[in-house]
Amino acid sequence: MNTPSAIRVVSCTEAPFMLNGWKHHMGFLKEQIRKWSKKPEQTFPLFAAKLKVLGDSLFDIYSGNLESDQIASELHKKLDDFNVFERHAYERWINSSTQCFWQLSISDGSEWVMRQGDSDEFYIHIHPARHSLHTERLKANQLRSALAALIMANMRSEQPNMKILNEVRQQYLGLSKVSKPLAKEIFSLMNHMADIAGVPH
Repeated sequence: MNTPSAIRVVSCTEAPFMLNGWKHHMGFLKEQIRKWSKKPEQTFPLFAAKLKVLGDSLFDIYSGNLESDQIASELHKKLDDFNVFERHAYERWINSSTQCFWQLSISDGSEWVMRQGDSDEFYIHIHPARHSLHTERLKANQLRSALAALIMANMRSEQPNMKILNEVRQQYLGLSKVSKPLAKEIFSLMNHMADIAGVPH
């Protein structure tokens, strides 16, 4: 899904690779959960604003052991081997595909989609491929809700609950109250993310 242009996405890799860590790298997301869980409640609106980069659709997030810079380094080497790392060569290579992207595998077996970036600086846009090894497919609004409720609860030193979940959805995320079946899915995802990050829940 394309991120709305009004939302500025900061890459978790160095240029020229653009990797949206919030959507596509579990290690990055884990560190964000740990960091924001320790901040005061007054900073929560800023955290909620950052969650906008998740959008409202489905996306794939890499959950393997490679750091984002390791992923970029391996892809850099492959592009060098193909003589398509330089910006204009990369653009020609992307445009030579009928789908305007290519897919490359790296050392842990994960597959990465290579697209044209939106800027001259970050001209290599990467994200994990669907059904790739070490990749999970998540629903954006469920993850936004789970993360927002988890962080708010930790900021207040409380246990996550339905009241907090609906509060953050309605007041900060622009979403409606949840039904019991949806709440069950969100709390299950919340527990999963909290376990990964090692924060209270």
